[in-house]
Amino acid sequence: MRMNFNDKLANFFSKFSLVLGDKPTRKLIYLYADYIELVSLFSNDNFVSASDILDRFKDEGLLQRSKEDSEQASLNDEDERFVDSIYRLLIERSQLFETDYPFIVEGIDKIKLKPVATISSRQKIYLYLLIASSLNIFKDFQPELTKEFEILSAAVLRNFLPAHAVVKSFGKTSDYNGSAVEKIKALAQDLKVSLDEHAFGEISERGNQEKGLDLIGWIPFSDNVPNFLAILVQCACGKDWNKKLHETSRYNNYMRFHRLNPVHSMFIPYSLISFAKKSMARNDEINERLIFERKRILNYTLDVVFFDDLDSKQLIDQCIKFEEDIV
Repeated sequence: MRMNFNDKLANFFSKFSLVLGDKPTRKLIYLYADYIELVSLFSNDNFVSASDILDRFKDEGLLQRSKEDSEQASLNDEDERFVDSIYRLLIERSQLFETDYPFIVEGIDKIKLKPVATISSRQKIYLYLLIASSLNIFKDFQPELTKEFEILSAAVLRNFLPAHAVVKSFGKTSDYNGSAVEKIKALAQDLKVSLDEHAFGEISERGNQEKGLDLIGWIPFSDNVPNFLAILVQCACGKDWNKKLHETSRYNNYMRFHRLNPVHSMFIPYSLISFAKKSMARNDEINERLIFERKRILNYTLDVVFFDDLDSKQLIDQCIKFEEDIV
């Protein structure tokens, strides 16, 4: 018998223990900042200090180890500098997200969740994006988190584009029915574009996958010329989102846009933008893509009422209630 969502929540938190899991490279400092925010979320009213995090990282085997005492002292200093750099990023986040940030950063090395009674709907969406960035920890809820990330992304895309733009879902909550071939044909008809039969012919008649396209938005004209601004979107919550950057490009081969290829975009729940820098994290890996990350998604989340109806809202509320020991 399939477990309902409330039972699924109860079962998950009855045995839940927060652990980072596989150690990311230290260059991906934003992932470590996310983890400290999760520790803070589950520490409830307690401040989480840099020394608490050093102890936790030690317990989880995330720190460097040497057999030589003299070398270990040097590694300890390096570990402390690394944790200090994460807290500097958390300070930047509090400045960047302002009232959308659900945490209080005190001084240079302490963070805690804001009082539960004061946490706003927008701050809960921040927490949702934080948890959607941690599918390895919340893998039991991956179906809900990824599906509802597409719903949130669709709302953001509608708010980003002008009012007369058209936004369609092509992924888990698709506005199109049938096989991939049938869905792409229907989309091409809506876009008033012809298909390249050679490229299109490579798609299996039996396949149901959307071929990397989750959302599409376009600004239509009243004529039949397929020369318009379109945005093709891939939504990705996994930590290997960078490996999916190219996926919507195949639609340049499937469809014959007139003189103007679509803009390709990726929506991710991670926080890649800092308060001061003019480039994103992982900037060297991002090709010609319009990136919507945590800050940009929140900027274009205008009406938050829809979030109340999502299963993810219940998950966030339960996360706020749950408390574990800091270390």
